[in-house]
Amino acid sequence: MELRFKTRTAEVIIDYNKCIAPDCGFACIKACRLYGRNVLKIEGGKPKLAVSPKEAVRLDNECLACEIYCSWYGNSAIEVRVPLEVM
Repeated sequence: MELRFKTRTAEVIIDYNKCIAPDCGFACIKACRLYGRNVLKIEGGKPKLAVSPKEAVRLDNECLACEIYCSWYGNSAIEVRVPLEVM
């Protein structure tokens, strides 16, 4: 089970099978509040979108903090995929 949402140039994937929340202290939520635009919230003990998927595209500032904090304090359950174009 996973949560997927798009940003302007990337896709965020949260793998609930790897997510150890609340044992990580909701590191991704804290990171989103500190560095991002507060697009994540806690619902049912797991990170969920606090806004609609359409709003996430517009609001998310693509800081990558959720992925970094999850790797530091969690179980690396978040992946931010940024496609690169070769010119």
